[in-house]
Amino acid sequence: MMQATLAVLDQHADLYQANAAFAKARQRLQDLVADLDPTADNQQGAARAAKPGAVKKATKLLLAQRTAEVAAALYAHADDTDDLNLQTDSDYSESQLSRATENDLLRIAKHLHQRATDLLPQLKDQGVTTAELDELAAALKSFQAEQAAPRVAAATGKAHTQSLAADLREAFALLRNRVDKFMVRYQRSQPQFHTAYQSARQTINTAARKEKAPKPTA
Repeated sequence: MMQATLAVLDQHADLYQANAAFAKARQRLQDLVADLDPTADNQQGAARAAKPGAVKKATKLLLAQRTAEVAAALYAHADDTDDLNLQTDSDYSESQLSRATENDLLRIAKHLHQRATDLLPQLKDQGVTTAELDELAAALKSFQAEQAAPRVAAATGKAHTQSLAADLREAFALLRNRVDKFMVRYQRSQPQFHTAYQSARQTINTAARKEKAPKPTA
């Protein structure tokens, strides 16, 4: 019905070209119809697109722990060498890192792993070893693997369905409260346009109806 109505409005667009409010409503209706089109790329893409994986809590906590240990060594080294930039970069506790977003934690962990790798000869005075940095690298790898793994997000599908329902309600309201009212002004001046619009607005029920069984005779 909406597509047929929109087609009629498009065919007679020159008749209401000067009516800015009418033109605005028609454009909004077109946008909503495009969103509701089940063959549209945006709907098909939402149904088949792989969603990012959810990082397990244990994996995130392990990365936060390993990163905090390296950060502490870097911070102490920065204080000893008066390296203010490194001190700022490494000023993270385990609790701060565990509360960070996944992307922030990943960025910080990568950066600190690289700094510690570069400064490993100096950090050995604190007992930092290659094995310790390897453990951080392994935690990073596990974290990234879980992020990259696709998952089926039921919540995303539900949100998409709710969004479509909201679009449908808005489209019906737009037709009923604005476009139908705009069309009243064309009933006498443009009867052909008005008739075509009213015809398109009719919802046709094409579902097959079962015939009622004849009542048994007495």
